[in-house]
Amino acid sequence: MGKKHPTARDDAYAVGGAFTGIGSGGEATPRGKFNVSIWGAFVATVALERSFDGGTTWLNCTRPDGTANAFTASVSLVCDEPETGVLYRLICSSYTSGTVNWRISQ
Repeated sequence: MGKKHPTARDDAYAVGGAFTGIGSGGEATPRGKFNVSIWGAFVATVALERSFDGGTTWLNCTRPDGTANAFTASVSLVCDEPETGVLYRLICSSYTSGTVNWRISQ
């Protein structure tokens, strides 16, 4: 579920880190509205993925027009998950240089 913020609501949490190469970040299980942010000076591609089966299968979260998301610059999103138990993570699928800081919070 991530780390709870010491000064936030009892149900608030955040998981975050940094990519300095190809790989996936920690997992979060938000429900309702949650934040996804990536920032830094980097040349990389990062995508938001979700899993409905406990992390066995990961699916790229798509935009409303059906295209897969692929972030190559800093971005901050507010997402909404209606189901309980859905896992989310960020994945760095292409990396050239820099540090990609990331955070999923609620």
